[in-house]
Amino acid sequence: MKIKPIIIYSLVLLLSCSSSIFKGPYVDPVLEYAYDDWKTECKSRKIKLRHNTCDLDSILYDVLDEGIWGRCFGNKIVINRLAVAPTDTFLIKLIMYHELGHCAFDYGHIDYGVDIMNSVLPVNKIIAYKWFWDLLKEDYFMRYQLPKTRQRLKQGNSYGEVCIQSET
Repeated sequence: MKIKPIIIYSLVLLLSCSSSIFKGPYVDPVLEYAYDDWKTECKSRKIKLRHNTCDLDSILYDVLDEGIWGRCFGNKIVINRLAVAPTDTFLIKLIMYHELGHCAFDYGHIDYGVDIMNSVLPVNKIIAYKWFWDLLKEDYFMRYQLPKTRQRLKQGNSYGEVCIQSET
Protein backbone atom coordinates (compact mmCIF):
# COMPACT_ATOMS: atom_id res chain seq x y z
CA MET A 1 0.00 0.00 0.00
CA LYS A 2 2.95 2.36 0.49
CA ILE A 3 3.94 1.95 -3.14
CA LYS A 4 0.79 3.66 -4.46
CA PRO A 5 1.50 7.06 -2.80
CA ILE A 6 5.13 6.87 -3.94
CA ILE A 7 4.05 6.24 -7.55
CA ILE A 8 1.53 9.10 -7.44
CA TYR A 9 4.10 11.44 -5.90
CA SER A 10 6.65 10.45 -8.55
CA LEU A 11 4.20 11.12 -11.37
CA VAL A 12 3.25 14.50 -9.95
CA LEU A 13 6.91 15.40 -9.55
CA LEU A 14 7.71 14.24 -13.07
CA LEU A 15 4.86 16.22 -14.61
CA SER A 16 5.24 19.32 -12.44
CA CYS A 17 7.08 22.40 -13.57
CA SER A 18 9.76 21.80 -10.96
CA SER A 19 10.95 18.72 -12.79
CA SER A 20 13.99 18.66 -14.99
CA ILE A 21 11.84 18.21 -18.10
CA PHE A 22 10.53 21.80 -17.86
CA LYS A 23 12.13 23.74 -20.70
CA GLY A 24 10.22 26.99 -20.38
CA PRO A 25 7.72 28.68 -22.65
CA TYR A 26 7.86 28.88 -26.42
CA VAL A 27 9.37 32.29 -27.28
CA ASP A 28 8.88 33.95 -30.66
CA PRO A 29 12.31 34.34 -32.31
CA VAL A 30 11.79 38.13 -32.57
CA LEU A 31 11.55 38.30 -28.76
CA GLU A 32 14.18 35.75 -27.73
CA TYR A 33 16.91 38.29 -26.92
CA ALA A 34 14.61 40.17 -24.52
CA TYR A 35 13.49 36.99 -22.75
CA ASP A 36 17.11 35.78 -22.58
CA ASP A 37 18.12 39.10 -21.01
CA TRP A 38 15.40 38.70 -18.36
CA LYS A 39 16.46 35.09 -17.70
CA THR A 40 20.10 36.15 -17.32
CA GLU A 41 19.07 38.82 -14.80
CA CYS A 42 17.04 36.24 -12.86
CA LYS A 43 19.92 33.78 -12.80
CA SER A 44 22.36 36.45 -11.61
CA ARG A 45 19.98 37.08 -8.67
CA LYS A 46 19.49 33.34 -8.04
CA ILE A 47 15.80 33.50 -8.96
CA LYS A 48 14.67 30.05 -10.09
CA LEU A 49 12.99 30.38 -13.46
CA ARG A 50 11.06 27.13 -13.41
CA HIS A 51 9.23 28.17 -10.22
CA ASN A 52 8.21 31.48 -11.77
CA THR A 53 7.51 30.60 -15.40
CA CYS A 54 6.08 27.08 -15.15
CA ASP A 55 2.56 28.28 -15.98
CA LEU A 56 3.78 30.30 -18.95
CA ASP A 57 3.07 28.52 -22.22
CA SER A 58 4.29 31.04 -24.80
CA ILE A 59 5.63 34.52 -25.45
CA LEU A 60 4.35 35.76 -28.79
CA TYR A 61 4.93 38.69 -31.13
CA ASP A 62 1.37 39.02 -32.38
CA VAL A 63 -1.55 41.38 -32.84
CA LEU A 64 -3.31 43.09 -29.93
CA ASP A 65 -5.88 45.89 -29.79
CA GLU A 66 -4.79 49.37 -30.78
CA GLY A 67 -3.17 51.30 -27.95
CA ILE A 68 -1.76 48.23 -26.21
CA TRP A 69 1.92 47.34 -26.39
CA GLY A 70 1.78 44.08 -24.49
CA ARG A 71 -0.46 41.85 -22.40
CA CYS A 72 -0.13 39.01 -19.94
CA PHE A 73 -2.92 36.46 -20.27
CA GLY A 74 -1.73 34.35 -17.32
CA ASN A 75 -0.34 31.50 -19.42
CA LYS A 76 1.01 33.57 -22.30
CA ILE A 77 2.44 36.96 -23.10
CA VAL A 78 1.76 38.85 -26.31
CA ILE A 79 3.76 41.86 -27.49
CA ASN A 80 1.85 43.81 -30.13
CA ARG A 81 3.62 43.64 -33.48
CA LEU A 82 1.38 46.41 -34.82
CA ALA A 83 2.58 48.83 -32.13
CA VAL A 84 6.23 47.85 -31.59
CA ALA A 85 8.75 47.45 -34.41
CA PRO A 86 11.00 44.39 -34.19
CA THR A 87 13.98 46.76 -34.49
CA ASP A 88 13.00 48.71 -31.34
CA THR A 89 15.01 46.42 -29.10
CA PHE A 90 14.85 48.57 -25.96
CA LEU A 91 11.07 48.99 -26.09
CA ILE A 92 10.60 45.25 -26.63
CA LYS A 93 12.84 44.54 -23.64
CA LEU A 94 10.93 47.05 -21.49
CA ILE A 95 7.58 45.52 -22.43
CA MET A 96 8.97 41.99 -21.92
CA TYR A 97 10.09 42.83 -18.37
CA HIS A 98 6.74 44.49 -17.67
CA GLU A 99 4.67 41.53 -18.85
CA LEU A 100 6.94 39.00 -17.14
CA GLY A 101 6.46 41.09 -14.02
CA HIS A 102 2.77 40.22 -14.26
CA CYS A 103 2.96 36.62 -15.51
CA ALA A 104 6.05 35.36 -13.68
CA PHE A 105 6.23 37.50 -10.53
CA ASP A 106 2.55 38.44 -9.99
CA TYR A 107 3.45 42.15 -9.93
CA GLY A 108 0.66 44.67 -10.18
CA HIS A 109 0.89 48.10 -11.74
CA ILE A 110 2.79 50.92 -10.06
CA ASP A 111 1.50 54.18 -11.43
CA TYR A 112 3.75 56.79 -9.90
CA GLY A 113 7.05 58.03 -11.22
CA VAL A 114 9.02 56.07 -13.79
CA ASP A 115 8.72 52.33 -13.16
CA ILE A 116 8.88 49.19 -15.30
CA MET A 117 5.45 48.26 -13.96
CA ASN A 118 3.66 51.50 -14.95
CA SER A 119 0.35 50.69 -16.67
CA VAL A 120 0.89 53.51 -19.15
CA LEU A 121 4.24 54.15 -20.78
CA PRO A 122 4.18 57.62 -22.32
CA VAL A 123 5.99 57.61 -25.66
CA ASN A 124 7.79 60.85 -24.80
CA LYS A 125 9.21 59.33 -21.59
CA ILE A 126 10.72 56.16 -23.06
CA ILE A 127 14.07 57.98 -23.17
CA ALA A 128 13.93 58.29 -19.35
CA TYR A 129 13.48 54.52 -19.14
CA LYS A 130 16.63 54.10 -21.25
CA TRP A 131 18.65 56.52 -19.13
CA PHE A 132 17.59 54.95 -15.83
CA TRP A 133 17.30 51.34 -17.00
CA ASP A 134 19.85 49.90 -14.55
CA LEU A 135 18.15 51.59 -11.57
CA LEU A 136 14.68 50.59 -12.76
CA LYS A 137 15.82 47.01 -13.19
CA GLU A 138 17.30 46.92 -9.67
CA ASP A 139 14.06 48.23 -8.19
CA TYR A 140 12.05 45.73 -10.26
CA PHE A 141 14.01 42.75 -8.96
CA MET A 142 14.17 44.04 -5.38
CA ARG A 143 10.37 43.61 -5.18
CA TYR A 144 10.63 39.92 -6.04
CA GLN A 145 8.98 37.51 -3.59
CA LEU A 146 9.28 33.73 -3.63
CA PRO A 147 6.19 31.99 -5.10
CA LYS A 148 5.13 30.59 -1.70
CA THR A 149 5.34 34.05 -0.14
CA ARG A 150 3.33 35.49 -3.04
CA GLN A 151 0.59 32.92 -2.54
CA ARG A 152 0.24 33.97 1.10
CA LEU A 153 0.18 37.67 0.24
CA LYS A 154 -1.95 37.42 -2.87
CA GLN A 155 -5.42 38.93 -2.62
CA GLY A 156 -6.34 38.56 -6.27
CA ASN A 157 -4.82 38.32 -9.71
CA SER A 158 -3.25 41.43 -11.15
CA TYR A 159 -2.62 40.33 -14.70
CA GLY A 160 -2.57 43.30 -16.94
CA GLU A 161 -1.48 45.09 -20.01
CA VAL A 162 0.74 48.01 -20.73
CA CYS A 163 -0.74 50.76 -22.84
CA ILE A 164 0.70 53.37 -25.12
CA GLN A 165 0.25 57.01 -24.30
CA SER A 166 1.13 59.16 -27.28
CA GLU A 167 2.20 62.75 -27.07
CA THR A 168 -0.67 65.24 -27.27
